[in-house]
Amino acid sequence: MRSFRDVSGRVPAFKGAVLLVLGLTAAGCDTQASRDASDSTVGLFRLMVGSGEDPNALKVDPDAPPPAVAAKCPPVVIREGTETFRAYERGFEGDPAHVIYQGGITKVARECDFDGKNLKMSFGVAGRVITGPKWNNGPINLPIRAAFVRTGGEAVWSQLYESQPVIAPGETVVQFVEVEQNMAHTIPDNDHVNNYVVYVGFDEIGNGRR
Repeated sequence: MRSFRDVSGRVPAFKGAVLLVLGLTAAGCDTQASRDASDSTVGLFRLMVGSGEDPNALKVDPDAPPPAVAAKCPPVVIREGTETFRAYERGFEGDPAHVIYQGGITKVARECDFDGKNLKMSFGVAGRVITGPKWNNGPINLPIRAAFVRTGGEAVWSQLYESQPVIAPGETVVQFVEVEQNMAHTIPDNDHVNNYVVYVGFDEIGNGRR
């Protein structure tokens, strides 16, 4: 497991772009991110680069032989059913009256470099945490899983992150951002980069008991 308590010193531009587009509505309750992940990605990329460039256009080595099919940056998709995480008081799992806090993933973004064979990818996940009826000013732990998957197959890369945002005293909501900058994969000779996707979501470990 990799734990990113604060990524602001490592990726300020990427993290800032993700934060900029976060809405003020409570995340995790009504999110449609799993259905419009592609649109979210387009908007985030344009904010990052300050232009209307197509985020699907990869930076391809001009000396590399052109692929038979135009290469696209693999999409980042919030896996359906994993966009929300709730922490409950122990013994009251599933009871909304005993929610300590709730996290929701609302936005994703990504950038790619591809030389015709080797893919290097950076991507970010952003969302919000809101306090519940049983909020106790304790620590927040959000398990977030990212997996690089060949369509119709198994994950070829997977990483678990533990996001630990802090809600200030007197506040009821905080934003969080997790960024991965080191995802790399060599595409086999008989395969194509367009066959891959990054799935993100809260990991199904434990059951949110505290």
